[in-house]
Amino acid sequence: MCSSDLRPLRRIRFLLNSGFSGANAWFLLADERGYFRREGIEVEFTPGRGAFTAAGRMVGEGFDVGYGDIQAVYEQAATVPGKSPVGVYMMMDRSPSVIILPAQSPIRSAEQLKGRTITGHATDVALNTFAQYAQVAGVDAASVQIGTNEGNWKELLALLDSGESDALFGYLSTSSAAVRTAGQDVGTRLRFLRYSEMLPDFYGSAVMVSPKLLREEPELARGLVRAINQGVIDTLCDPDAAIQALVKRDPRQNPVVERGRLRDTMVEDMGGVDMINRGVGDVERPRVLAALKLTAEARKLPRTPTVEEVFERGLLPPLEERQPCPVHLR
Repeated sequence: MCSSDLRPLRRIRFLLNSGFSGANAWFLLADERGYFRREGIEVEFTPGRGAFTAAGRMVGEGFDVGYGDIQAVYEQAATVPGKSPVGVYMMMDRSPSVIILPAQSPIRSAEQLKGRTITGHATDVALNTFAQYAQVAGVDAASVQIGTNEGNWKELLALLDSGESDALFGYLSTSSAAVRTAGQDVGTRLRFLRYSEMLPDFYGSAVMVSPKLLREEPELARGLVRAINQGVIDTLCDPDAAIQALVKRDPRQNPVVERGRLRDTMVEDMGGVDMINRGVGDVERPRVLAALKLTAEARKLPRTPTVEEVFERGLLPPLEERQPCPVHLR
């Protein structure tokens, strides 16, 4: 028995981006394989209400750890400095946001969004970062009618079919999973305007920790990141193992659909083979600086946070531990 098995476990509250799905299955795989317990940690997962809400809920509800969109961290750091969570492991090297169009839509560019209606959940990341997208695209955001609808994805996609909305806000992985759940082909149903093409400096979802945990228990935070990283590496090398862990935790999940969601997350959001093989988890300072500046301008934030306020690189495992086996995203 190793010494870590003898110490009392520190229970932490971990707020997810959503319910359990293929897009966060690496956390479940890390838990199933005992990586958190090896670090002296017992994780209490709480399903989230959207990636953009995680940072604010961490501030308001006292979660130790969260998984959500880094742009929301920028906004919290600007408005409640010293209380905002801090990113410690970047999962998505690209913005996962897209504007979702019917496959036959005449809209082919951002400029053609003028005068159109785009609908999404009020908490959607793409909706809440549209100001940045529009500013870079040279589109007056006020020329676009933005609607909110809290229906499920079946209901949202029906808005496209009826012509009630010209486009939707969302993630490619989420909307694609909804189409596959309906037994349809994504390519013949939808097209996408990718935020990553207009906002190359933007990152997506990151693991974040409370400033209290970072300040008072830095080694625990380091162990947490180490455990998560091992779950991510295992998932990249064997995605089916992560999906098995997901279905074991929630038997209602469709393994085929969730395997597709996971693949879309790895290919579209994490950055695909090239980025993954360079090593996951880290950020590039110039990109964060550029995104902070744009977000502060477009969202009219009271201040522009520093890079150090929004991301702490010092907890990351060595690069060789963040490079998985040769990944072939099938």
